[in-house]
This record gives sequence, structure tokens and C-alpha cells, in this order.
Amino acid sequence: MITSPAQERRINLAYWVAAVAGAVAGIVPLLIGGPSNRLTSAAIPFGIAAIAMAASAVLHSQGRGVTSVLYFLAGLALVYGILAMFALPLQLAVLGTCPAPPAACTSGLERPLTVAENTTMGVATAFAIVSLLVGFFGLVLVYRRSAPPPFTAPVRKIPPVGAAAAAPEKPAEKPAEPEAAAVAGQSVTTETPDGEKPAEEEPELPAHEEEPELPAHEDAAELPAHEEEPELPPHVDEVETGEAAPPEKSTPPST
Repeated sequence: MITSPAQERRINLAYWVAAVAGAVAGIVPLLIGGPSNRLTSAAIPFGIAAIAMAASAVLHSQGRGVTSVLYFLAGLALVYGILAMFALPLQLAVLGTCPAPPAACTSGLERPLTVAENTTMGVATAFAIVSLLVGFFGLVLVYRRSAPPPFTAPVRKIPPVGAAAAAPEKPAEKPAEPEAAAVAGQSVTTETPDGEKPAEEEPELPAHEEEPELPAHEDAAELPAHEEEPELPPHVDEVETGEAAPPEKSTPPST
């Protein structure tokens, strides 16, 4: 995996610091442990942890799996070294100790812890814990690192001056004449470059309007009663001569 230079430096620094701290934790029992050499056995696991941290600094680019396995081995070695040192005072507390010098030890038990051994245990444990924590920080950086975006060559956006001058000028395109209005309700379709016609969009229907309520039913007005036609006067026969009969004179009433 390709990482940025800053991430690479932080990962390398974290693992190298963890390796140095593990190596110091392994050297301290040999230097200040005293003449008894009862804590020198812790130098071996601390040395293995330092080698595993250094290998992580070199091989972390191989992937997360390799780095995780190396850190797991280093962590086990550091914890084993710490427990090996603290097993000595536990053993002395359970089995007992000889009297402090210059008294003779006739029981065959071990001497109590010296000041140098106590100091060795504290300093070596501190460096081992620092190595464990800094190595975990490096492992977190390995899991959280992100690759930078791939490099792309710049593309020239402005054409060369010579090519722009040699290019023939295109005649100005005339604006398209407005087409005749389509018949109402007829949809216009256009063809795509592939020759397919897109789906026609159906015109939206108007919103449904409620029909007005009809007025209440009214009863038809009653027709007037049938009036009988007046009777015609009796028919008067005309004189056979064809002349009409003179009208009758009314006589005045007598007094």
C-alpha cells in the first residue's frame, strides 16, 4: 500500500521507539541487577520483543496481517518478561528467605531482595510498558493510514496559438425558424441519436371539478280547469231566393 511520507515517518518512528524501549528493558537487568543475577532471565523475552518491534518497523508495508502478528509476539514477550521479574518476590514471600547478611544462611533459602534488584524491576517494567504502548500506537497508524489520490498528468485546456489560427471559421448558424403550432392535444416526439423514440409524456389531466348540485325538484304547476266553449246560436235558413232575411225590428215597449 502506498502511503504519504508523513504517515510513513510516524509509523517508522513509533516502531523504532518501541524497539529501543524493549531493548533497554532487556539491558537493565544485566547492568544494575546486582551480583546475584536472579533477574537476568527477563533479558531474553525483552530482547525478543525488541527484535519483533524492529521487524514491524521494516515490514509494516507488507500489510496489516504481518504487522499484527509481529506486535502480538512482541506483546507476549514483554508481558512474559515482566511476569518473570515479579515472580521472584512472590517466590520469596511464599518460601521464605534467609536472614540478612552478614548472618549465615543455614536453611538453604534465598536471600531477600536487594535495593539493586528492586530498582531493576521498576526501571525494566517501565520501559517494557512504554514499548508496549508505543508499538500499539504504531499498529493503530498502520490500520488508519490512507493512500493518497493517484497522480494524474495535467491536461492542456487552452489550445495552441497556431492551431487556433489555422482552424477555419465556421459560418454562423441561422436561428431555427419557429415551427408551426402543433394541433391541440398532439404530443411532439423527437428521435435520439440511436434512432429510438423517447416515451411520450402524457399531458396532465385537469383537476377534478365537482359538479354543481341540481336544484330541488319542484312540482309542476297545475293546469287551469277546462272551460267549456260557449254554444253557437241556432242556424237561420236563408230564403230560397238567396236574399238574406231582413233583421227583425224591435218594438218599443208600451206604456
